[in-house]
Amino acid sequence: MRERNRNQGVRKRCDCKRKDWPKCPHSWYFNFKATNGPHYRLSLDREVGRHIDSKSTAIAEAERIRTAIRNGVFRPTPVSAPALAPVLTFRAFAEVWKVRRGCQLASGKDDVYRLTTICAFMLPGVEPATTLGDKSLDAITTDDVEVFRDARKTKGLSASAINHDLRLLRKMFNWAIRKGYVTRTPFKVGSEAAIPLEREIPRNKRLQDADAEQRLLDAANPHLRGVITAMLDTACRPGEILSLQWCDVSLDRRELTIRAEKEKTRRERIIPVSTRLMAILEMRRVDPAGQELPLGAYVFGNALGQRVKSVQGAWTNARKAANLADFQLRDLRHEVASRFDEAGVPIVYVSSLLGHSNLSTTSRYLNIHRRGLHLAMQKLEESRPLHKRCTNPANAH
Repeated sequence: MRERNRNQGVRKRCDCKRKDWPKCPHSWYFNFKATNGPHYRLSLDREVGRHIDSKSTAIAEAERIRTAIRNGVFRPTPVSAPALAPVLTFRAFAEVWKVRRGCQLASGKDDVYRLTTICAFMLPGVEPATTLGDKSLDAITTDDVEVFRDARKTKGLSASAINHDLRLLRKMFNWAIRKGYVTRTPFKVGSEAAIPLEREIPRNKRLQDADAEQRLLDAANPHLRGVITAMLDTACRPGEILSLQWCDVSLDRRELTIRAEKEKTRRERIIPVSTRLMAILEMRRVDPAGQELPLGAYVFGNALGQRVKSVQGAWTNARKAANLADFQLRDLRHEVASRFDEAGVPIVYVSSLLGHSNLSTTSRYLNIHRRGLHLAMQKLEESRPLHKRCTNPANAH
C-alpha cells in the first residue's frame, strides 16, 4: 500500500527502472481500491482514449477517475474494446535515447541542447500546428528532415553546425532501428542515402607573421597565457586543457594524461611536456600560500585550483589587442599540428597527439594535399637544369 501512495495510484508495467518511468515511452496504469468497493486496475491509455506521455497527466487522470469512483458514476471501458496503440513521439523517443545512449557519448551535453532545438521546430504546412518533437517517430519523413535542415540554413548557421544536427538525427534513427522502435530511417530511400551532409569549408587559419604568437602572449592575462602555451605545446582541445587535473600530470616523467572520459573520441592520450610548458606547470603547482595544490585541483583553474570553465572573454580581448580579430581559440590546435607536420613529425604521431581516431581525419586537418602540391612544385624546380633555374624572367622574350 505504501508503494501505491508514493506513486499516487499510477505505475508502469515495463522493465524500465522506476526512476525512468517519467521518461520511458510505455503506458501508465491506474490502481485504486475504494472503501468496501471493488479493486480497480486499469490502463489509463484505454480509459482516456489516447496515449499519456507525462506522469503529471497520468496523475491528473487518475484523480479524475478516483473522484468518479467515489461518486459512483465511473464506468470502466470494457477490456474487449479496442485500445489505441500507443504513439511514440520523437520527443518521447529522444528522452529514451538520452537515458540509454546519449549519456554515454562525449557530445552528450551538446546533444541535449540540439535536441531541444530539433523538438521545438514547427513543421510548416501542417494542420493542426505540429512540432517535430510531437510527430510520431515512425511518421517522420525525409522531407521533414530536409525542411528542418533548410530552415537552419536560412537562419545563417554554418555547414558545420547544420551537420552536427543531421549527424545526431541520423545516429538516433540508426539506434532506433537496432532497438526495434522503427523499421526505417528518413536518411535512406531503400539502400541509397537520401540526405547528404552539407559541404564544410575547411578552416586553415594560421598565425601569419613571425611575431604573431608573441603579440598574442603579451596581450593575454597570466591565466590565458598559460592556456595558450599549453595548447600550442600539446595540441590539446581547450576543454581538455581546462579540465586537466594535477592527478593527470607527472612532472617527474614530464607527461600529462588526457583521460578517456574527458576526450572527444573516448581514447586516453599521453602527451610529453615541453620545456616552456614544464616551467608554467611548476609555477602553477602551488597555491598563493606556497602549498602544493591537491591532486584533484585543476591545473589551469584559479589560484586555489578551482575549475575555470571558459576563457572566451579573456581570449576575445587578447586577440583584438594582438590584431588577430579573425583568429579563434580552436585555431591554436591547427597551428601546432601544422608546426609538428612542418617539422617532419610522421603523421601517425601527429594524429596521436591530436587524438584523432583515424589518419584520414588528420590528413584533412593538416591539409596534406596542399603540402603535397608544394612538394610537387619543389621537385619540378629541382628537376630543371641549373641554367634554366637561373634564367632572368626579363630575358624570357
